Amino acid sequence: MRIDLVGWESRGFRCPDVSIDLRRDGKIPQVALIQMPNGTGKTTTLQLLNAALSGTATQWDAAKIRRYRRKHDTRAEGSFTASLLVNDRLLSIELILDFDAGVARYKTTNPGSGGVVPRWHVPPAVHRFLAQQFLSLFIFDGEFANDLLDGDKAEADRAVDALCQLYLLEDVASFTHEHWDRQTKAHTTKTGAGLVRLIEARDQLALNEQKLKMALADAKARVGALTTESAGLQAHIDEKLNSEDTIRQRYDDARRELLEAQAEVQAKSAELMASMRMPHALHPALAAQLVSLRDNLDRLRLPENTSAQFFEELVREVECICGRPMDEHFAGKIRERAKQYLDADDAGVINALKSDIENFVEDKPVEDDAGFDRVTRLAKVLKDAARRSQDAEQLVRALKQQQIENGDEQLADWQSKLDKSQAQQRTVEALIAAIEGPGEASEPDEKVRSLSLLGKRLAEANARIADITETVKLRQHSELIQLILEKTADRARKRIKAELVDVCNDRLGKILANDPLVIEQIDRSIRLRDQDGASVGQTLSVGYTFLMSVLNRGNNDFPLVVDSPANPIDIGVRRRVAGIIPELCSQFVGLTINTERVGFVDTLKEQVPDAVFLTLFRRTPGTERMMKDLPEGRYTMTDTAVLVDDCDYFYRFDVKEEEDEDGLQTAQ
Repeated sequence: MRIDLVGWESRGFRCPDVSIDLRRDGKIPQVALIQMPNGTGKTTTLQLLNAALSGTATQWDAAKIRRYRRKHDTRAEGSFTASLLVNDRLLSIELILDFDAGVARYKTTNPGSGGVVPRWHVPPAVHRFLAQQFLSLFIFDGEFANDLLDGDKAEADRAVDALCQLYLLEDVASFTHEHWDRQTKAHTTKTGAGLVRLIEARDQLALNEQKLKMALADAKARVGALTTESAGLQAHIDEKLNSEDTIRQRYDDARRELLEAQAEVQAKSAELMASMRMPHALHPALAAQLVSLRDNLDRLRLPENTSAQFFEELVREVECICGRPMDEHFAGKIRERAKQYLDADDAGVINALKSDIENFVEDKPVEDDAGFDRVTRLAKVLKDAARRSQDAEQLVRALKQQQIENGDEQLADWQSKLDKSQAQQRTVEALIAAIEGPGEASEPDEKVRSLSLLGKRLAEANARIADITETVKLRQHSELIQLILEKTADRARKRIKAELVDVCNDRLGKILANDPLVIEQIDRSIRLRDQDGASVGQTLSVGYTFLMSVLNRGNNDFPLVVDSPANPIDIGVRRRVAGIIPELCSQFVGLTINTERVGFVDTLKEQVPDAVFLTLFRRTPGTERMMKDLPEGRYTMTDTAVLVDDCDYFYRFDVKEEEDEDGLQTAQ
C-alpha cells in the first residue's frame, strides 16, 4: 500500500489559517520543505494532523478542545482537513472542533466509496495504518526518537512489526482461533450451561495469558534498564572510592574478592545443579535401587522381542501368577491385552534406561568424582564461596559507609540510589522467575502467575471444549497453524532485526563519521554498544536512520513528516542525513526554520531538483516588511498568514521577531 500526504487546510485554530497543497502538476513531490518560523504553529499543526488522521479527537475533553482556540478569536468552530492519496485514490478527513460545546466531530470524503460520511470513516485496508501508534512512525518528532532508545518501551519492536507487516501473521493466527471459537460457541445452545461456563473460564485464562506475556516483556525490559542503571551507579561509586588514597587499595582488594567470589558462586551453583539432575547423585541408596532395577529387568528378560512370549507362556500355566485358575476366558483376555504392554517405544525407553544405569551408576571408580561424592564436594565448595562472597560484600559496604560517615554526600546519594535500584531489580527478577517458573498446581486459575501452568490449563480447557463440541480435529489444526505462524513471526522478526542492525550501523558509520556510534541490538528498544544514552543529535540521527531503514524495507510506502528535522544536528551530520533521505523515503515533508537551511536544506535541494519550497509566516506588525518583497503570483494570503511558494524567497526569508501561538513575541 502507498499513502501520500496531499496537504492540509486549517481554519480557526492557534496555527495560521492556511491551505497547503503539496501537489505539482498532479504529482506528489518526493521532498517538500515548509519553512515555518517559531511561533507559526508547527507543533499545533502536527497535533491536528495526527488527530485528523487517527480519529482520536472525539476522546478529548472540553478543556483540551478549547486550548486549540486562538486567543481573541470569536469563531465558534475550528476545522482541520487532511488529504491523502491512498493507492492514488483521494481520501480527505475533516476534524471539526466546537469550542463552545467542547466536542469534536469528523467528516470523511472518499469519492470511491459513497462521497461524504459524517464521521471518521476510512477504508478497512487503511484503518490499521491510521492508528495513533502507527502514525507516530511517520509523523516523526524528537520525543519518538527518544522512545526508540528507551529501554522501558518497545517502540523499535513495534515499528518493525508494523512496517514489515508481521502483524499479518498475528491476524491469521487470531482468525484461526476465532473460527474455532465460533464453532464451539455454536454448540452452547445444544450442550447446556456447563459448556458456556467452560468457555467463559477458557476466555478468562486466555486473557490472563496475554496479560502475563505483556507483564513478562515489560519486566525484562525493566530489568535491562535497572541493570544498566545499577552498573552506572556502581561505576561512579568505584571511581569515587578509588580517588581516595586512604581506602583505595583496601577497596580495590575487597571489590576484586567480591567479584571473584560471586563468579565462583555462580559457576559452582550451575555445576551443582547439573550434577543434581542425575538421580543417583542425590543419595547412595538411589544408586543402589537403580542397579537393583536394572538387575530385575535383566532377570525378567525385559525388554526383548521375546517379551510377548512371556504372556504366551503365562496362559499355558495351570494357574495365573495371581493364583487364579487359568481357563479359556482369562487366557483369551491376556492374549488380547498383551499388545497394550511393552510395545516398541516402551522397549526403547527401557533399553535406554538400562544403558544409562550401566554407564552412569554402576561400578564407577571413586577417582572419577562422580555421583553422590561429587554432589557433596560441590555443595561444600558452594557454601565456602557463598561465605567468601558475603564477607567481601560486607567489607565493601563497610568501606563505603566509612566514606559516607566522613561526610561524602555524593557517595551517600549514589549508594542510596544503587540500593534502591538493586532492590527494584530483585523484585522484578522475582516476578520474571514466577512468570517463567512452573507454578503451583494447587493455585486457582485467577491467581496463577506461571505462563507454562496457565498454558497447560488453557490447553486442557480447549481440549475439553473441543471434546464436548466434537471439534477436536479443528482445534488441533487451529493450534498447529497458530504455532507455525508464531514461530514464523519470531524467526522473521529476529532475522529482520539482525539485518536492520547491520544496515543501520553501516549508515550510522557514514552519518556520524566524526562521532561514531554503534547499535548493539534491537530488543524492544534500540540498544547502543558501550553507552547508556546518546546526545540529542545522536538520538535524532539514530531515529532517522532506523525509521527510514525500516520504511525502506517494508512493502508499504508512507510519508515521513518531521518537525524541525535538523535543528539539533551539526552541519556535517545534517548533510549526511539529508543525503540518505531521497534513497529511503517515498515522500519527505519537513517543517523547518531558517537555521536549518545550511547543510540540511541545501543538500536536499541538490539531491532532489524538483523539491517543493514553501514559506509560511503570520501576518503581524512585525512581518509587514516581509510583504513588500513577495514574489508576484507565487503567494496566497489569509487574514492570519501568508504562504509563499518560491525557492528564492525560501532562502532569503528572515524574521527577526514573531508572535508565538499565544500572541507573545519570539526572537528569531
